Amino acid sequence: MQAVSLLQIVSGFKPDVDGMGDFARLLGDVLWKKKSIQSHFLVYRRPGNPIDAQVIAPNTISYASEPSPAALSAHIEGLCSTREFDSVLVHYGAYGYSKDGRPAEFVQVIEGLAKKLPVSIFFHEIQATAMPWKRAFWTYPEQRKSAVSLVRSARASFTSNSEYIKTLESFKVPGAVLKKAPVISNVGEPSDLRPLRERARRLVIFGQFTNRLRIYEEHGQILKDVCRLLRIESVVDVGSGQSPNIPASVDGVKLQRAGWMDEKQLSALMSDSVAGLVCYAPDIWEKSGVIAAYQAHALVPILIPMQRRLTPEPAYLPYVSVEYLYQLATSGRIVPDADLQAIASAGHGFYVANQSVDHCVDLISEEIIPS
Repeated sequence: MQAVSLLQIVSGFKPDVDGMGDFARLLGDVLWKKKSIQSHFLVYRRPGNPIDAQVIAPNTISYASEPSPAALSAHIEGLCSTREFDSVLVHYGAYGYSKDGRPAEFVQVIEGLAKKLPVSIFFHEIQATAMPWKRAFWTYPEQRKSAVSLVRSARASFTSNSEYIKTLESFKVPGAVLKKAPVISNVGEPSDLRPLRERARRLVIFGQFTNRLRIYEEHGQILKDVCRLLRIESVVDVGSGQSPNIPASVDGVKLQRAGWMDEKQLSALMSDSVAGLVCYAPDIWEKSGVIAAYQAHALVPILIPMQRRLTPEPAYLPYVSVEYLYQLATSGRIVPDADLQAIASAGHGFYVANQSVDHCVDLISEEIIPS
């Protein structure tokens, strides 16, 4: 099979757990192994500690000289003068390419590139909204217009959840390709998982700092309830950021502030824990790499909703609420291990069937390989 050369444009690419950058890296790895599609990663924002290029070989990487549309355009021109690309995949979120949420100039560069090469867009984010006293209220029109421009210039558009699909459907031109593709676990997909009864009675709290902090500041009682219902003996907080509002213990259960962990360390921790807790919007749970990581490691994924659900709940969700755990609890106010195992196994099975990196590669490669 002849190799296909793919240019992946991504806002960041760090050697530690990095959301969009990890998604691009893992996608690129399997695209090569499974489809003979070789990626070159063009990174918009050069990290202070760049990744070792040997880690991603035979895929390659380069960095824009500065995080600006002009530098990106110049870098693309230089790349295309020295090598040929069959296709381009842009990993998009407005704030990834503009710290103030004004991505119009970046989008103009991609529109120009789309006139020369087939361009596909993976929308990790589309547009942000807020109250009038927040900056996102005033940048919303530019973000929306930018998303419309990207969809209409793209060969194909991808996104991870049903709500974003509906938004993008209203933007696209007739006949344009729009596909739902999953967000994958950024910390691996282990195959030799132990049953919960052989793991530590540990609860993992992982994710963005603001989301983790919301659990401690706004949902302390839920956190205590989860620890009691699941007989948790230790809690580990994983991720950047420090705050005095992160407690040293939860209802007598010690809480460890682990900070950043690399992919292997975090995967090992999750593989020896029974549950994971996250605070997230229930309408767009499919874009959560944290929930995906919990599923991939066969934890019991527990979601605290950041807001009320606005759309009808689907027939199956791979996570549970604390209210559901209370329904399962015995008179002694604990959830039987058999019920916990059933939740974890079902979530893991759903991930393997619908959200794995192999599944994502199959969906995306159908559109980025030139016919």
